[in-house]
Amino acid sequence: MSTNATTTVQLDSAYEKGVIIQPRLPFINGIFDLGPNTLIASHAPHEHIREHLHDHLPHLHIRYGFEIPKQPLLGVNETALVVIMMIKVEHRVDCNPVFVALGPHNEGVCLRIADQDVHWVHNEDAAKNGTTHYESTGRRVPKGFYFAGFSTADPGERNIHHYTRESLLRAIGAGLRADQHFQATWRDPKEEPIEPYPVVIGLSDDTSPFFTFFELRPTVALGPS
Repeated sequence: MSTNATTTVQLDSAYEKGVIIQPRLPFINGIFDLGPNTLIASHAPHEHIREHLHDHLPHLHIRYGFEIPKQPLLGVNETALVVIMMIKVEHRVDCNPVFVALGPHNEGVCLRIADQDVHWVHNEDAAKNGTTHYESTGRRVPKGFYFAGFSTADPGERNIHHYTRESLLRAIGAGLRADQHFQATWRDPKEEPIEPYPVVIGLSDDTSPFFTFFELRPTVALGPS
């Protein structure tokens, strides 16, 4: 009897194919004494920190946490993770690596998948696809805002990088919890501070037929409004 037979998994629906990604509050403290519940804060130019891309300009520090629970990833051969972010048209945003801990001088320790740090590259197709999903629920991108899109990238942050099912399963293990932060700055550089404002985030991958949307606010509301 042959021992090389393979098992084919037949999915009942396209909606069973993809990666489950759930938003969470950050679980590690941020730089400059920003606690896990501080999601959006305005920063003036400051000394260089390796994980910051715009420390020389006024910028908006935007952070959140996410969790990829243990899952079989049925129907996924390889996939790139995707994130989109709704910001003001006069701003541009850049994505930092995914962090799983803080190292010396409060710099982030990067998540590694397939033996390399997780990095991101701008992806206009991800932004367009995410905008379509967002508006299919009856919501509209407000005038003066747009979605910027990113996909996981090679370490040079030039090309989209797809992870194999096996490499994702090894990274997720019993459940992966990590933090992510972005920095928005003026599209046309100027010295004015950026006033914090709510930001909508969408999480997905380029295999899943859906996005998970959530809104970050500069302050977290507790109790009755």
